[in-house]
Parts: sequence; C-alpha cells; structure tokens
Amino acid sequence: MADTQGGSSPSPTTPFLTSHVRWADVWTRAVIWPAWRRASAIWIGCAIVAAVVFGPTGMQPSDLTSLALHHAGVGAALGLTWLLVYAPTARLIVRADAAAYLRSLPGPRLAPLLIGGGAFLVLQLPWLVLWTLGDGLRGLAVFALTQLALLALARFRPPPSRARFPTWDHPASALRSIHLRALRRRAGDALVRGAGLAVLAGAAAGLILRNNGLSGPSAASTGAAIIAVVLVPACAGVLLVILGAHRQTAWLAATLGISPATRATALIFAIAVVQLAASSLALLAAALIAEPSPRTFALLSLVTLGCALGASLGCARALLARPDSPTIAARAVTGAAVTAAAAVLCLSLFGAPGVLAFLAASLLALSTVRP
Repeated sequence: MADTQGGSSPSPTTPFLTSHVRWADVWTRAVIWPAWRRASAIWIGCAIVAAVVFGPTGMQPSDLTSLALHHAGVGAALGLTWLLVYAPTARLIVRADAAAYLRSLPGPRLAPLLIGGGAFLVLQLPWLVLWTLGDGLRGLAVFALTQLALLALARFRPPPSRARFPTWDHPASALRSIHLRALRRRAGDALVRGAGLAVLAGAAAGLILRNNGLSGPSAASTGAAIIAVVLVPACAGVLLVILGAHRQTAWLAATLGISPATRATALIFAIAVVQLAASSLALLAAALIAEPSPRTFALLSLVTLGCALGASLGCARALLARPDSPTIAARAVTGAAVTAAAAVLCLSLFGAPGVLAFLAASLLALSTVRP
C-alpha cells in the first residue's frame, strides 16, 4: 500500500526476515568459524602428506584409493586417519554446543541445518577430492559411507569420569601428573586430531617405503624423517595446553619451593609422552602398510622413537625460552617445525645414526635455556 509520500510502506515480513538472517549469521559465527579454524590444521597436514605421497615421482590418487580398497591395512589406516582427524571438527558442527543459547531463542530451523550440513561436507574437501579423483562414483560411495561413521562418532558423548583424590608422594611426580591431567581434560580434541595425523604420518611413511622397496637403515632414516615432518601439526596444538599447565603451576611451585629445573622436567615429560605416543601410532600404521621385515621395523622403531625424544627436547626449548611471550603460539609452531627440519637434516646427512646427532643437538639447544 502506497503512503502519502508516493513511496511504499515496508512489508510486514521484512523485520521477520531480517531477524532470521541475523540469527543465522550469529549461528554461523559461533559454530562454523570455529570449525573452520580446526579444519585448517587438517588441510595443512593433508597438504604436507600430499606433497610427499603425490609428488612428481610419487603415487596417483587412483593408486592410493585402489590400494585402500584391496589392502586391509591401507584401508584401515586411511579410514581411521580421517575419522580421528575430522571428528573434533564434526563434533563442533553436529553438537553446536557453542550455539546452545541461540537454540533457546526464536529463530530459523532450516537455515542452521543447511549451513551446518554444507560446512560438514565442504570442510572435508581433501577427503572428497581424494576419493572422487581416485575412484569416481565408487569413491563417492566410500565418501558417503564415511559420513555415517563420522556422524555417529560426532554425536557420541563419553560418560563423565569420576573425580578421585590424587596420591602424589613427590613434587616431581605431582607436577608430571598435573600436566597429564591437563592434557586429558583440556586437549581431548587436539589429542584425537593428533592421533589421526599420527596415523596419517605412519601411512605416508609406509607408502613411501612400500613403493620404493626400502629396507634396513635406509628405510629407517627415510621413514623416521617423513614421520617427524608430518607429526608437526599433530603435536603443535597440544604444546599450548602443556605450556598452559606449566604457567598455571608456577605459583604452586613457588609456594612449595619446587625448583625451576623440576618444573622444566615435568614439561619435558609431558611433551615426551605426547611425542612417543604419536610416534608409536605412526609406527603401527607404517608397519600395517609397508609390512617390513623384523630387522627393518626394529631399526625404524629405534630411529623414530629417538627422533621423538629429540623433538621433545627441541619443543621444550621453544616453550621455555620465553614462556610469557605474547607470540608464544607462533613460537611453539615454529619451534616444532624447526625441530622437525633439524631431524630431517641429521637423518639425510648421517642416515640412521643421525638420530644420535639430532639428540645431541636438541640436548645442547635445551641446555642454553635457563628454566
């Protein structure tokens, strides 16, 4: 209906549509953007592995998907990798706990489902591209089946653990336990994603060893170098949780007279637990795919676990140098990347014995920092 000024009056549905658009925009910012930030780490890890596996002289996507469909070990490692890597991101979208308050308000119901469903699929672009390029329509069917497993995993809520009174008989053991409890309580999603990337690291190493027929010391140095590089995004997120526990226990240590060296040892212990666990998962995945001889697997295990210990010392050096720095997150990632590069350099120069040089260099770097 026209008004006296010759214009038209606003439609009564305009405020309704505007409020619904604003509601959907807030929901997107609360749910989709955090999911994208988590998925970006997945994309970086996939890009690193793709550069290693699908290089100019490497495999084609069809080779990998065909091997996954016909080799149980490869298929299990590949599927488990994606489930573990993407589950924390899928949980954000499916549960939408951050938007629980918005759900109590009047708003659209179809828009969040469409936006969430689209984001759920789009953020899996590396997985979708792999199976589409590798196996066409059959690959799309495999992708669809993994969505059912992801939805079930994302909706699963573990029962809450019962609180127990800790029994600590020494300050050092108390600090170690505090760091481990911090990992369990605050880094659950980061640990799950890290486990998936660890399996991916082992799968990449196993594929390289299998396709090139490597064995003995050459297989140990090559496999350990690949695992060290791919484990960087797997452990980078967990480092900040460990550093947070280290900072928050400073007042407790000062009150009880615990020495800075003991605090530093607890931090190194927590990092070593994460590095050794991730490396062990990678070794299992590499063994499933490459099926090395017992001697080759023993050498690969020694070199990989030695690199994990050296990486623990190097990452601890990056965190302890300036723990209160405002750029500590960037320093942690940079330190993990530099440590992995040092491991690759030592292994490329000296072969499998290079792990000893890497351990010595990491220990020397750590000794230059005052706790």
